[in-house]
Amino acid sequence: MRQGVRTHHKRNRSGQNQAPRTGEFILADTRRRLKKITSLEKASKRQLSQVIIKLRTKYRLVDLIRALPISMSVFQYWQKKLQEPDADEELKQHVKDVFKAHKGNYGVPRVTAAIRKMYENQGREKPNHKRIQRIMSELGLNSSVYRKRTRKYDSSKGPRGRVAKNRLRRRNMADRPYQKLVTDVTELKATNGGKAYLEVVKDLWSNRIVSWTVSSHPNLESALKPLNRLINDLPQTGYQVTLHSDQGWQYQHRSWRKLLKHGRIKQSMSRRSTCLDNAACETVFDKLKTEIGPAKSYANYQALKTAIDEWIKYYNTARIQIKLGGQSPLEFEQQLVA
Repeated sequence: MRQGVRTHHKRNRSGQNQAPRTGEFILADTRRRLKKITSLEKASKRQLSQVIIKLRTKYRLVDLIRALPISMSVFQYWQKKLQEPDADEELKQHVKDVFKAHKGNYGVPRVTAAIRKMYENQGREKPNHKRIQRIMSELGLNSSVYRKRTRKYDSSKGPRGRVAKNRLRRRNMADRPYQKLVTDVTELKATNGGKAYLEVVKDLWSNRIVSWTVSSHPNLESALKPLNRLINDLPQTGYQVTLHSDQGWQYQHRSWRKLLKHGRIKQSMSRRSTCLDNAACETVFDKLKTEIGPAKSYANYQALKTAIDEWIKYYNTARIQIKLGGQSPLEFEQQLVA
């Protein structure tokens, strides 16, 4: 080499001057901040940009962009956008309030229905479901309630009586009050071993639970209580009222059939070992057991009974249903009667 001539060094454009494990550290830090996202490819560009902004004090920007699936131009776009006032700030608060008020049991469809109803009452433009879905995803709000399957209570074990025809035949649509009713009984067990037996009567017109009873023993006396209440509250309809049940021993009993005849109610029964015939009533028990939590989290029968009674009142008056146009059963009835 001639004297006075400087050595020419090639510029490193491939990022070889980056520390060997910097990329791995960046990925690890990013995953810790995106706990609820299974892979970085599923993270939105907004989420990745928020992570980059937080990590810039720890890593160089060029290293962050190189390690994460986002380009510099997209990051700069979101960096500028995140500095602007949040247009969804008020809506986010409403979404959190609705989700919290219903103890995390509402998913996107019912949160959307509740928010849209709120905005409609205020005379404001209603947000669409995609916007609310995006906000719930950003806030990490999702209804992921899960109930472990347990042994079902079998009410068919008992004295045999007369089995009625299946008059309902899964035709669960009704166009007037008290036209089609369904009933069933289920068992819940508290921590101390105390058992609660819940029997409900549900109106398929509005899905309202029109009568129910909670007892500590599945005897005939407790089984007849909701039917007696139903008959006492039943108005003069002018059309046939049908009450459908499974083939439980209490529904085959002479006293049950005699009471139905007194109330001028037609009896209908599911086919043997065909739970889908009475699925319209089974769904109530599934929702109850999911939303009040495990029965064994309640100390005794009385605590369990209180929780069941409170949930049924909530179900009738406040728990909205998409099939009822985003209304609770009681609101649905009041709207049509008015």
